[in-house]
Amino acid sequence: MKLVILSALAGLALTVPVAHAQEARQQTVTVTASQIDVDDLRSAPAIYSVIPADFVLVEVNFQSGSRDAEEREQELKASYDRLIAKAAATNGFELSGGDIGETSAPIESVKFTDVFSLYGNRASFTLTLSVDVAAGETFDDVMARANDFLDSVRPEGRAEAYLGSEQFIGARNMGTRRDALLANIIASVEQLQSQMGAGKVTVSGLESRVITQPSGPLVLEIFIPYEMSAEWTAAN
Repeated sequence: MKLVILSALAGLALTVPVAHAQEARQQTVTVTASQIDVDDLRSAPAIYSVIPADFVLVEVNFQSGSRDAEEREQELKASYDRLIAKAAATNGFELSGGDIGETSAPIESVKFTDVFSLYGNRASFTLTLSVDVAAGETFDDVMARANDFLDSVRPEGRAEAYLGSEQFIGARNMGTRRDALLANIIASVEQLQSQMGAGKVTVSGLESRVITQPSGPLVLEIFIPYEMSAEWTAAN
C-alpha cells in the first residue's frame, strides 16, 4: 500500500486500512530468546519502539521410564493433573498446548491424550509454560522462578520433569502498540510538512504486520516495515 500526502496547506489525511479483525486475533506475539541469529534480524526504520517483554515461554517436559507401559501412562497422567492444578492456582503462570513459539492452544482445550507420546520403553508429554515478567526482574530471575515452579510439582512414581533448552519472550496488547507506531509515523509526516516544508510525502508498507524481534534478554524491538519519501517543490 502506498499513501501520497500532499502539502499541509491542503490538509493532512492519512487513512490506513488495517485489518483490525486480524490484529484482534494477534494481540500477543512471541520471538525466540535463545539461539538468536544476528543475520535474521531486520534493520528498523526511523520510527520504532523498544518495549519490555511481558512474559517468557519455556517448554515443560515430563517423562517416565517405568517398565510397564500402563504404569508409565498412569504416572504421567497423574503428573499432568498436578501440573495443571498448580498452574491454575499460581498467579503469573499459565500453561498451553501447541508448539512453543509457533502455535498455542488454551490448556482448557488440551487433553492428556493430545500431548502424551510413547517411544520405546519411555513415555512423555510436553506443554508450554508462560511466566509473567515482574518489574525489575532479569531473564535469570524469571527462569529461576520457572524452575522453582516446576520443582513444586511432584512427579508421580518414576516420572521426572525438566524445562526445555529454548525460551521465547513475548508481548501483549499488540493492537495498541501498532496504533502508537502509526501515530508516531503520522507525526513524522506532519513534521516533514509543517517544519521542513515538504510538498509531498509518500508512505508505503503501512498495511504490513508489526515486526517484533529481540534486542535484549527481556527487551523487544517493534516496528512497521514502512518506507517514506518526501519531495520539495522548487520556489517560484
